[in-house]
Amino acid sequence: MKLLLVSALFAIALSACMGLDVEGGGSSSEGPTNNIPAAAETPDAGDAASQRCGGGSLEGCFSYYEMGDYLDAVTPMVAQYFEETYPRVRAPRDIVYIPSGRAARTSCGTSNSYAYEYCPANQSIYIGQDLLWQFYAGAGDAAPAVGLAHEWGHHLQTMLGVSPASRSEAIDFENQADCVSGAWAKYASEQGWLEANDDLRDVTTLLDFIGSAEGPGRDHGTAAEREKAFDTAFDKGIKACNEFFPDSPLA
Repeated sequence: MKLLLVSALFAIALSACMGLDVEGGGSSSEGPTNNIPAAAETPDAGDAASQRCGGGSLEGCFSYYEMGDYLDAVTPMVAQYFEETYPRVRAPRDIVYIPSGRAARTSCGTSNSYAYEYCPANQSIYIGQDLLWQFYAGAGDAAPAVGLAHEWGHHLQTMLGVSPASRSEAIDFENQADCVSGAWAKYASEQGWLEANDDLRDVTTLLDFIGSAEGPGRDHGTAAEREKAFDTAFDKGIKACNEFFPDSPLA
């Protein structure tokens, strides 16, 4: 992924998550968050990241200890798509980064550094350092951003009233979030942020990895189903994601 072509890094400022308690590594306190700069602000983080990443690519630019910086770099890219496409839908209340060795008590339970999840009860996304690093180092720099778009897709489903009523619908629910991430990737490609074949290979590697981990009692799609859902919106846009729940369209 590139940062040089990002002309503005912006999104809705996210408020603090009510009831959040992050534990470990010392006294309990509200967890470290990645609040997005408001649209009116003009942060210079994009330029700084472009300089540090040598030509703007995020590939291999961040170490394990800099995963919070990586998340700060890609969050505005994901936020921009949803703000432009759904200006009347509130952004997630918070995006919480959980360092290794710590845990966050949330309205949905407890999340740790292997989290990549959305909590509908407090409309917040939780991303852990260790799983973020696995995606970044193992699949490539675009993979964690697609994962964030997937979780943002769950927020969109929550805000627009899409809800599964059975296990089969739970799989469709997850596949639809993959579809939303494909719509974001289409937008990112149109903005010139993606490094064409390299970043799409990152996504395939990610979906193969997480899809293959699903067993007989799965509540997510297989690798093939997830790739198909992603490709559907990457080719046709967000409206193609309506096929999963036609009675509750996303667009």
